[in-house]
Order: sequence, then C-alpha cells, then structure tokens
Amino acid sequence: MTQYQNITKEETFKAQIFADFFGKAKYGYEPNIDNIDFVVTDSKTRSGLFRDEPENSRHYLWAEAKKGEHDVFVMLTQLILTCKKTYQKGQYLAPPWLGCFDKTKIVFVPFHDILPIFNETDFNWNITPSCNDSADFKKAQKKVKELISTKIVIYNLKTDDKEIKEFIKTHFIEGASASIKSPITKDNFVQIFIKWVKEVKPFINIKKEEWTEFKQKGILDCDFYRADMMSDGGNVITLAEKLKIILKNDNYKFQAVFGGHLFRREIDFTDGGDAYKRFWNKYERPPAKVFQQFIIDRRDLLVPENIRERKGSFFTPKIWADKSKEYIAKVFGKDWQEEYYVWDCAAGTGNLLAGLSNEYNVWASDIEEANVETIQSLIDIDENLNLLPSHVFQFDFLNDHFDKLPEELKKIINDPEKRKKLIVYINPPYAESSGGEHAKTGVAKDHRTRDAYLHVLGKASNELFAHFMAHIYHKIPGAKLAVFSTLKYLNSSNFAKFRYFFNAQYKGGFICNANTFDNVHGQFPIGFLIWDLSVKKFPSEIKLDVLNNDGVKITKKGFYNGFRFINEWITDMFGVLSVSNMIGNLYFTSNDFQQNNLVYISLAKSKSHISHVAYNCDIFIKCSVYFAVRHCFEHTWINHNDQFLFPNDGYKTDTNFQNDCLIYTLFHGKNNIQSQHGINHWIPFTEKEVSAREKFESHFMSDFLKKKTFSRESQDVLDTGRKIWKYYHSKIKNDKAFSVNASFYDIRDYFQGRNEKGTMKTKS
Repeated sequence: MTQYQNITKEETFKAQIFADFFGKAKYGYEPNIDNIDFVVTDSKTRSGLFRDEPENSRHYLWAEAKKGEHDVFVMLTQLILTCKKTYQKGQYLAPPWLGCFDKTKIVFVPFHDILPIFNETDFNWNITPSCNDSADFKKAQKKVKELISTKIVIYNLKTDDKEIKEFIKTHFIEGASASIKSPITKDNFVQIFIKWVKEVKPFINIKKEEWTEFKQKGILDCDFYRADMMSDGGNVITLAEKLKIILKNDNYKFQAVFGGHLFRREIDFTDGGDAYKRFWNKYERPPAKVFQQFIIDRRDLLVPENIRERKGSFFTPKIWADKSKEYIAKVFGKDWQEEYYVWDCAAGTGNLLAGLSNEYNVWASDIEEANVETIQSLIDIDENLNLLPSHVFQFDFLNDHFDKLPEELKKIINDPEKRKKLIVYINPPYAESSGGEHAKTGVAKDHRTRDAYLHVLGKASNELFAHFMAHIYHKIPGAKLAVFSTLKYLNSSNFAKFRYFFNAQYKGGFICNANTFDNVHGQFPIGFLIWDLSVKKFPSEIKLDVLNNDGVKITKKGFYNGFRFINEWITDMFGVLSVSNMIGNLYFTSNDFQQNNLVYISLAKSKSHISHVAYNCDIFIKCSVYFAVRHCFEHTWINHNDQFLFPNDGYKTDTNFQNDCLIYTLFHGKNNIQSQHGINHWIPFTEKEVSAREKFESHFMSDFLKKKTFSRESQDVLDTGRKIWKYYHSKIKNDKAFSVNASFYDIRDYFQGRNEKGTMKTKS
C-alpha cells in the first residue's frame, strides 16, 4: 500500500487514491467539479464532462480529500456545504455515494441519507466551506453528525485494503444497492472477527479480571462476537441455542445453560455503543442462511492466537494443503488416492484433508475432542471434506496405545504389505521445549514418547514434531510419511542422532515461507517432505523446490548432511592459543544463520560464549575468515536453517580472500572492540595518517596491514575508514575527555550517540 503520509501535494494524493482503489478501465476521475475535490465517474460516459451534454455523465462518488489526518465529520460537513449547490443546479445527477478521505481512512455514506440536511435552516449555507472554525460551520457539523453518525462506513486505508476494493467493486456499478453493508460469509467471518477484536472489544464494559474469570469458564471474546454476528436489530434472531452469549437490546446477556446463573447482569458498552454501531454498520447481519450453520460450527477458528500457540498448532493454509497433494501425486502417481491409504494423526480441524476424494481410504484423528467434533460437524456441510464419520476419532498419538485405533486402520498397520500403502499425512505441532521460534516450557516432556526415544533423539527430543516423526518411523515401519515441519532435522547438529535413527529415503518436497501459516510471524522455511520409511537411506544432500507465496516454484534449495561444521574448524586452534598474546575475543555460538547475531568480537569477557582471537598472525587471519564468512551473507527466510560448513583448504593460499576478510572484519558493526576495556590493538592507521594528537598505545594492526596488498574494494574501504578516523581526531583534538586510542566502535558511538535506553543509535 502506498505511504500516503509521504505525499506532499494534494492533487498527487488524490490521484494516488484513485489509482490504488478505482484505477480500472470502468472508472473515470475528475479532480475538481464545482469545487468538489474528488469525483468518480463511469468511464463510458466520462467524455460527457468535456462536451455540451454533461448530464450524460454518470457519477458514482463525490468526495472531500484532505492531506494529513482529519475529523470525519469536519470533512463530510465541508463536502455537504460544497455539493448542495451542485445538487440544486441539477447539471449533474447526484451520485449514489458521498465520501471523504485523508492519509489514514476513507469514508462512504449513501447520498440519500444526507438529503434531509439540505432542508435545514439553522445555519448559513453561504459560508465558506473551508472555514471550519466558524459558528455556522460548527452548527452544520453538529447536524451532519446527528443525522449520519450511525450511517457511515469507515475503512482504514492500511488494514482494510481488500475490503475497500470489494466495497467499490460491488457498489460502484449501475443498479447496485445503496446499502453500505457487506455480507458476512464463511470466507470472511474470521477476518471480520480480527477487526472486531480491535474495534469493538475494547469498548465492552468488562473489567480485565472479569475477562479472566470468563475465560476460566470457557467463555471467550469470540462468544461476544458470535452474539453480535447472529443478531438483527440488536437481538439474536437465529441459532441462539448454540450461543453462550446472546444480544438483547444491544446488550450482552449470558445464556442460562452457559453460565447465566454465574453472570447475571447484562453487559453494555463504555462508549454508549458508538464503536459497536459504527463497526456493524459495515456488515450485513446475520449471515445468509446458507452460511449460518458453518459459521456457528467453526468457533474453533475464532479461538485466540495464544490458545492455539500453547498447543503448538499452526494450521495449514489451503494453498500449501493443495500444493502438498500435487507433490504426493508426483511421487505416488495420479491415482494415489485409490491405491494408498491416508491417516492424518494430527488432523486439527481437518483442513489438510480437504479435497481428498476417496473417503473409504482416509482416517483423521486428533488429541482434542473439540477438533474431532468440528470435523464431524463439517462432514455434512463442507462438500470439500470427504470423510466417513467412523474414520474420524479422538486419539493422542504420542501417548495412546495403537490398540485404541479403529479396526480397519489397525488391520492396515498390522499388515506389512498394506502398511507399505499407508501414507501418514500430517502437519504436526512445531512446539519445542527449549529456545527457538516456538519455545514452550515443558511441551516435549509431557509425552510417553520422550522416554521411549530419548536415547535415539538426543537434543531433538525437545522438538514436538520430532516425536511424531520418530513414533511413526518406529510404530509404522515401511509406511510412507508426508509431513510439514521446520527443517532442523535435515542439517542441524542437534538432530545428528535423529538422522542416524530416522534412516529413510527422501522422495520429494518443497519449502515455503513460514509467515504464510496461521500464528507464525518469523521469516524461516517450512518444508513439506515425502519419505519412504521402507528404504533405509537418509541422504547426504536433499534438494527442495522453493515456492513463493503464490505457490510458484522460483528455485531449488539444497540441504546437506554428514559434513563437518565451521565451528569445528575454528575450535581446532584452541590448543595453540597463547593467552598473553590475545588482542581480543571472538564470540560465537551454533553454526546456523539464525545465530549470527551472537558472533562478535570484543575485549570484554563473557561467561556465556567461547572466545579465541590471538596475537598469532595465522590465527588472527583464520578468525577474520570465520567472522567474515558468518556475516557476509544476507539472512533470508530461505537460508534461515542453513549451517556454515568446514571450508576446504583453498583459503590458505588465497591471500586476496584472506585480506578481504580482514578488512571486512575491521569495519563491521559486530566488531565491538572498545578502548575502555583494554588496549586497542585494532587501529588500522598510524598517528600521522589521521593527525592524532598523541601516540597510540598499540601499532599492531597498522604494522600488520603494512605487509599486505589489497584488492581495489578493500583499499576503498581502508581509504574511507582513514577519512572517518581523521575526521574523528579533528573533532577531539582539544578535548581530553575522548580517547585518542578510539576503535571503530568508539568512533561510531561518538558520532551516533545513544537513545534514552542507552542503546547506540543506528544513524549519525
């Protein structure tokens, strides 16, 4: 979306709004008709504006436009004062819509709703519309607000982009209804709920401790939303028996069977219901009957994110569920649904199984009874979910014994030949019990599988998805596994034991960006991989298709197993360190991209990391190579799980590469050498080169660099660095408070300064 606040000219702003929301061939745009700021026309009749018969031009919208941010009713009042004359002249037919917009919002109101104000005589209609401080303007504004405050619809330009475009598409056409309300459907009721939480919930007259009490009783904010949604005229009118909360005269009331005896009072709004009325003015409620049962049955989709996250569940978007079936068909053939059995043992609400056609070969289970009930209820109403009710069951895969499985599924698992035709098709929870994107305290310790597989999983036992994969591999030998997961198990050092245990054959798969999944905000890959558990061969290299957010393949990505890591290479030098010759400490942690922020150089001591940079020249170069390699690659969602591997010996004779790494290290932001922590051996220039007022404490680095020849790029960096050092010394020449032995970090600190939290600012 365009950054409207950066547009300085009003005409440019108006043109950009038109381009963003109306810019299709069917619409025309006039920036100024009779002093009306913004007019949207039918492009077929737009030419009438420039001929002698302007009445042939059909207008859809007259609007007031303002740069900056302004009160809605000030803008609408100015528009109404302006357009009355146009309306009375009759040269143009009035449009079905009036509106206004500024840098944050756009507002629509049906033209017929403002007609009564044209008969008002309490104020002077001849006032200048832009004089919004006059008494007459304020009288007019009060009348406008009284008349249409509950009849306008307000959209946020940044967050309601799709809704604005949908509104225009459905209302700015010949013969369209003048209703400002959009329908609620099974496709948008979750998105509407997200907006409701932000716009209505804060004004419900409920204290924080009451919300906590309600939550303990199983009553959530989505129950208030559902009461709103299933009402008309301020009262619930449909499917009330399935609601915990109902609406009565625009107040909330608890159903007797769902806590009415505990919470007797009706609940109103702290703002008198203004936000509630304004919000529901956008949407037609209740939903059409064809959607009502589906929406009521899918309360699970409205459960707050923190509850979903605690379970470690990340629901599979439809695009990846569909794409995964394409990959399964590539591996097992186009008739795979007839030839293979399918079991989703972490089915959630069943969205991974939607689209499968052979209900006799598919089973779905989940640990949560509510999820099982949801799937059962969807079977009859979702034509895309083909399951037999008897094939949907509650089952705790990591703890229950397999003798609890349905008989038909048990027969398949117990038959070695049929088992080869079983595809375990899952998107298991990604929660982990230690640090990481999805860390949850103790989550992997609460399962019978932890003790069963601890000796073969090692540190991988902290990962919940690894429990699923190990249990499937052990309990259903020879089956096929089609699994969504993070990709640590392909190359992470923590999964070395897992790879030795999980000795299977890779058949195909893809990766996509994790932030396309529900409740995932990080930038890292989630993979869908297909495994044949009957072939004992975990590969040393795996190639995965990389798909963009539209599901289009953009490249391939390799993952490598069985190679030594770069940390093994750097720690080989520990035995030759001389503490007396150390000029700093290189701090580092594990080998992967996501830990690169913890690779830095400092004179200060740290108890949490291994340190080694020595005064020994060979070791000094080696550490510079390590540091530069860890930091020189851009971190992307695609390489997030990549491991830095042991280098070949080519670097030993490539002096250009060595020197480039050294210069890169000297001037990198993670070189945290500070003169306050000890003698600074990292000054790359002599006193004369930078016109220092005194002699430096150490000449190690400048002497070391004299022996080197540099590439053009490295020399450019050195030359620029010299100018910065010289400029710093010119500034502190007469100020003894600042050290002549300043490091690059010290110089940055001097020019950039620090914020109120004591953190160095990012810019000088």
